[in-house]
Amino acid sequence: MKLARRTITAAAVSAVTLAAVLTGCSSESTESTDASASGSECVDATLPNATADEIVDVLRPQPTGEEDETYRQLVAQFEAGRAAEVERVQSSSVFAGVPEGGDAAFVTAVCGQPRWDAATTADGVEVPSVRGQRAAIASAGHTFCDTYEQLLPSAESTEAWSDWSGYVEMMTRGDDSEDAKLLYSSALENICPQFAG
Repeated sequence: MKLARRTITAAAVSAVTLAAVLTGCSSESTESTDASASGSECVDATLPNATADEIVDVLRPQPTGEEDETYRQLVAQFEAGRAAEVERVQSSSVFAGVPEGGDAAFVTAVCGQPRWDAATTADGVEVPSVRGQRAAIASAGHTFCDTYEQLLPSAESTEAWSDWSGYVEMMTRGDDSEDAKLLYSSALENICPQFAG
């Protein structure tokens, strides 16, 4: 696809990463999840909680090569909806409830995982590592918590599951790796502890 080869959005990066996480794909790597042990540095692990602006800006289109008309249109679309999206994030109960230092603690726990490494999509587009982006990994943790909050009423009404462990079991079906479990347990502990009880 021509568009994918010329422009890739951070949203696509996040979607690819989260799709892999949420559908239970895992790396076969047995490397340590400690960022310092793997030589990976996570900016987010040393900074305060991400702002709503930073979380939204993870989705800003990023050029891969020449900034052509397609790229400029994607940026214009992003900018047109940015203020509303920032407001949505700011008003979410998950964002409001993140304890001080919660984003950093989540990122510190998971940023050494190989899922955040640079990658190449099926059509050959190089996707850089998100470790150095201010809120990219923290945003994934927020997504786990937001998704739990959104799915819980339906899950309870259908008796599919009723708590965090049921949610994690559903989301990691087919992936019993320690990395997958660590993502969810770290999100619960550090980003949305209000869902622990």
